[in-house]
Amino acid sequence: MTNGPVYPPVYPPFYPVAPGDLPVAEFLAVNGVSLGSYCFMTSDVSGLLTVPAKRGDDVVVPGRHGAIRTPRKRYDVGEIVLPMWIVGCAPDGSIPSHGRMERDFFKRRDELLQLFHAEQVTLTFTRADDVTLSVEAEVVDVMDFTRRWAEPIAQVSVALRLTDPFWVENEDRSAIITSATTTTPHQVSAFIGGTAPITDAVIRFIGPVSNPRLAIGERWVAYNGVIGSGRELVLECRHWHAHSGAGASWEPNRLQIYREPGPEWFVLPPSPDPLPVVFTHTGGGVASVEIAGRRRFLSP
Repeated sequence: MTNGPVYPPVYPPFYPVAPGDLPVAEFLAVNGVSLGSYCFMTSDVSGLLTVPAKRGDDVVVPGRHGAIRTPRKRYDVGEIVLPMWIVGCAPDGSIPSHGRMERDFFKRRDELLQLFHAEQVTLTFTRADDVTLSVEAEVVDVMDFTRRWAEPIAQVSVALRLTDPFWVENEDRSAIITSATTTTPHQVSAFIGGTAPITDAVIRFIGPVSNPRLAIGERWVAYNGVIGSGRELVLECRHWHAHSGAGASWEPNRLQIYREPGPEWFVLPPSPDPLPVVFTHTGGGVASVEIAGRRRFLSP
């Protein structure tokens, strides 16, 4: 018996893929214009994955080893760098007729400068898992182009500063809790998967309810008062704005709103698991609260 040739195994192994599991094409854009086209070509997206550092120092005590940790540090601004090629072609990526590439190069270069030096610069990135995220940015450094004489192509690195360091999902998410008062946590799964805290959540207490209180761990927000039938109390946590929402009009008293630890009224922490939310109130009966927001990410 003659042994046949021995073939090396194939790595990684191939598995059947269901149609729903196929990845979507990654897409990067600035103010809606693709940065993956032939005329504006991002050569390396590693900079997008940069995670902002935390801000603040621990406390050093003389005579003691190490330091005392300062809890709940805030994130600093984000900084990313995008290396790019600019090619003198048509906006759709087609190659123009001979002699026009040099002229089209300067058109594309000027368009790129207009995009990145606009008053508002929005980066949008669609991941392979079909999650689309966006962030506001501004150019903070020299855009130093590298180009040979009379060539219709150049290279540049664009340094961007993210004053709000978190990427925000383009999909609104919400969860409604309806229950009698209880200290048993409700498992809220709407915000699973985010990697940054949601500091701009919107809380909506739906009347009738007395002294509603919402808590996740040591964080809580409460309204010490009565919200009548047909009324709502909407708390925009990031801006400390309280209003009557879609219910009957009334003027909530902000002095009756309490929270810990602040400064935001309420924060949804990132978690790979459902959030354990405790909803309590007084006066008996059943009441409802809605938690709404968009997941936030340290990097796309």
